[in-house]
Amino acid sequence: MKKSKTNHGKVFEKEFFNSSPSDIFVQRLKDDTMKFKNVQNCCDFIAYSYPNIFLFELKTTKQKSLPFSNISQYQIDTLNTHSKLSGVITGFVINFRSPNYQTHFVPADKIYDFYYNNSGGRKSFPLEWVQDNGILLPATLIRTRYKFDLSPILSP
Repeated sequence: MKKSKTNHGKVFEKEFFNSSPSDIFVQRLKDDTMKFKNVQNCCDFIAYSYPNIFLFELKTTKQKSLPFSNISQYQIDTLNTHSKLSGVITGFVINFRSPNYQTHFVPADKIYDFYYNNSGGRKSFPLEWVQDNGILLPATLIRTRYKFDLSPILSP
């Protein structure tokens, strides 16, 4: 069986970027492909829609849960810290590719709390927890790519 060479993370990032409304500022932060020491991004995207700035970290998985190991502790800690600032909205956009395609925005403080306090020994964020603690981002399949309705998180 041939392994797919599709980088689902990059595809998801492109779909997310292309779903952004044209009247807001959205910037994709480049990944450090050389993996230099101490060079870390707290998120994948920065967006601005008056009066708020948004910091989004995108994650995609084909499983029914997102392993803790797929998110760096630095991102969890940093996005949680930034979320305490007035006008700054931070969180994780988590895409579950199966069993039925769905994407949710989970605020950074909820991710932080579950990771450090409420996981009950788990090593992952289960789909059910994400559904209960996140905001569903409706997605429409257009030919072979998805377009997301970002209004649930970008509207004041």
